[in-house]
Amino acid sequence: MDYESIASNLGTIAKSGSKEFREIIDQDVNADSEAADEIIGQFGVGFYSSFIVSNHVEVLSKAEGSEGVRWVSDGEGEYEISTVSNLNFERGTKIILRLNKEASDFSRSSEVEKIIRKYSIFNKYPINLNGDSLSNLTAIWYRDKREVTQDEYEQFYEHLSDSKIPYKFKLHYVADVPLSIKALFYVPSTHAENMQMQGTQEKLKLHLYSKKVLIKENC
Repeated sequence: MDYESIASNLGTIAKSGSKEFREIIDQDVNADSEAADEIIGQFGVGFYSSFIVSNHVEVLSKAEGSEGVRWVSDGEGEYEISTVSNLNFERGTKIILRLNKEASDFSRSSEVEKIIRKYSIFNKYPINLNGDSLSNLTAIWYRDKREVTQDEYEQFYEHLSDSKIPYKFKLHYVADVPLSIKALFYVPSTHAENMQMQGTQEKLKLHLYSKKVLIKENC
């Protein structure tokens, strides 16, 4: 981002750059509609959730061909924007959070990795943690079922169930109206009662995703 875009997007609460970007793409007949469908963000408040876990947020950003910009705020309603010339990258954004004591768990790599794998494992963009790449899984429910192989269905179920026992049935379908829904259901071939585990109530492991980001698990 350059100075103007930082002032516009981070300096204005409820200003959604993602929403504006999506509107621009929708008007472009040559744009990639599939890529547009994966843009997350709508209300312009997601970034400010960083102040839930931190008392100081610093954003360093640079657009190609522009001067670097520094945005700083403590979340109390005011912020500072200045230009910087010593950024060690040509293009991109770096966000630094000073965590509250209550949120110190987020400084542990194991905790951050657990969160990434839980909520964003199906994100198609690469995520690196301390220099290590966290391999992402393909959200096969997003694909045309005619293109998904039986082997892919089986491997995906194995990941979800953490078991080598094959599933009994599967249902993969797409609905466009009244809502756009892409769904993949598996019916296990066994359950706790079959294994003489009396009194065990298994959860319905039906997870709800929006734009491949986990919204609610065990619905």
